[in-house]
Amino acid sequence: MGERPGLGGLRRDALTPAAVDIPFHDYLEAKFALDERSLNREVQTEFARWLSGKPRLTCLDLGTGTGASVLRLLKLAPETDLHITAVDRDGTLLYTARERTADLLRQKGLYVSVEPAGIRARQDGREIAVDFVCSDLRHFEPNEAPGSYDAVIAHAVMDLLPLRTMTGRIARWLRPKGIFYGSVNYDGETVLFPVYADEAFENSILAVYDASMEERRVWDENSGGARSGRRLHRVLGETGFEPIAYGSSDWNITPLRRIYRNRDAVCLAALLNMIRDEALRSGQFSTDSLDRWYRERSERLTAGELGLIIHQIDLLAEKV
Repeated sequence: MGERPGLGGLRRDALTPAAVDIPFHDYLEAKFALDERSLNREVQTEFARWLSGKPRLTCLDLGTGTGASVLRLLKLAPETDLHITAVDRDGTLLYTARERTADLLRQKGLYVSVEPAGIRARQDGREIAVDFVCSDLRHFEPNEAPGSYDAVIAHAVMDLLPLRTMTGRIARWLRPKGIFYGSVNYDGETVLFPVYADEAFENSILAVYDASMEERRVWDENSGGARSGRRLHRVLGETGFEPIAYGSSDWNITPLRRIYRNRDAVCLAALLNMIRDEALRSGQFSTDSLDRWYRERSERLTAGELGLIIHQIDLLAEKV
């Protein structure tokens, strides 16, 4: 899309309600900078401290998407030999992840070989291997023996998965004293600014948005849902983990002097669509009222007036 100052890469004339349609791939790419500044620094620092000084690590990234966690891991462990298995069910997203990973490694001066299964890179005796696996997590089983992974990472995905089943599998895949790092777990609060004229109407829309997550069934089980952060903290303690650090990683998508940071406007437009779509599916609102709400919020976004704060939680835990 064409660039326009203040809207993070989204044209002002593209923000009319009928025109906004943000592909999921573009949404993931747009929110990289948002996630980067939102991650809980204490939790991330503790994870980096755990990574430091280890000569070699075998890591598993669940729900890789376009490769955000792989890139962060490479930056957090700049001297470590790494073998990373990156899993996602979307081959198109994995292709982008592979390209981004190769580009970063080349920028760091490593010799990079791109192979059908993934990437191999080396420099001055250091070796990095990243295998990209296209698989639904329900059916994924690592080639490595149980207890082989040093670290498992899950970024913005645990709310979509059945927590107890997934943490049990993660515990099985990790070696003793291995680390689980779960970041940006939605935890039950979405707030739009400024307050809508019919505050009760918008509150009802946001309640339906959360309810849609609470009702989600995955693998014939309840998913982490709208309060996945606090639930994940509890379930980790019940499935063989000791929490090391946790804290908020809230999204603050707010304009400064009517200017959005990075590509925040793209994220905001995509999130408005998600909220509207769930409200439409619920059948609880008149089309006219919902269209009026969506148009007003889109016009606020176009004007650089709309803000959104979403509460999320990061967790770091050790397998006991």
